[in-house]
Amino acid sequence: MRKCFLASLALLAASALVSCGGSSVSGSSAKGFYISITNLAYSPLDLQAPPGATITVINNDAMQHSVTSEATSGAFTFGSVAGISFDTQPFTGTVTFTLPAGAANGTVIPFFCTVHRNTMATPNAQITINSAAQPGPAP
Repeated sequence: MRKCFLASLALLAASALVSCGGSSVSGSSAKGFYISITNLAYSPLDLQAPPGATITVINNDAMQHSVTSEATSGAFTFGSVAGISFDTQPFTGTVTFTLPAGAANGTVIPFFCTVHRNTMATPNAQITINSAAQPGPAP
């Protein structure tokens, strides 16, 4: 009985070591379509993404920001372009939203931060619908 217990204990310890080591895969290394916000600035200023893409927004600042579509760049008012609109609402951390699968290639959707409007270092940025766009690494 004692041998069985010791063998079980050794097997448990070995499996714990295997499950604890080696893997350094993290969500932030996954390829995707990303917008980052750092020091009140959006990056990139023109994200190329295909129809139906999920956009991940990473807010690296301690304060809340949003990514909110507007009909015209610099309007600082929620709006849509060709029926495409999005609004993350003010957030910290990471949020995602998905572009419509039927979004027309070449459509440009400007966006802004509802919290800081024109006081952002980059007050306006945009998403361009590009069916050939490929996912890139996380920022």
